[in-house]
Amino acid sequence: MGNKTNNITVGSMENSQVQQDTQNSTQKIEQNSYQADLNDFLVSFIRDISKVQDQATAQALLADAETIKTQNNAPNPKKGIIKECLLSIKNIIEGAAGSVLASYIPVMLPLIACL
Repeated sequence: MGNKTNNITVGSMENSQVQQDTQNSTQKIEQNSYQADLNDFLVSFIRDISKVQDQATAQALLADAETIKTQNNAPNPKKGIIKECLLSIKNIIEGAAGSVLASYIPVMLPLIACL
């Protein structure tokens, strides 16, 4: 048997696995673990939206949260939609000076990262 060289170049990779030059190998990755955390986040976040004084802001937050909830409970959730809605919520909260929901930003960051 001659020398064998395996090369791999990855520009960007998230939540992925790679195997090279293996025999009879298996891999298992579970990527749905975020769904329970996301549901927990949504329950408290939707409840706390009522604390927002500006009705237009509250409605925008609720629309994004409900979209996330619908996608997260769908048979095949569209992670791109969930991520965009989380980013939208984050941007709205950051833009609202003294937001009563600012404490949710650190909770959202790991959720965004796993999508």
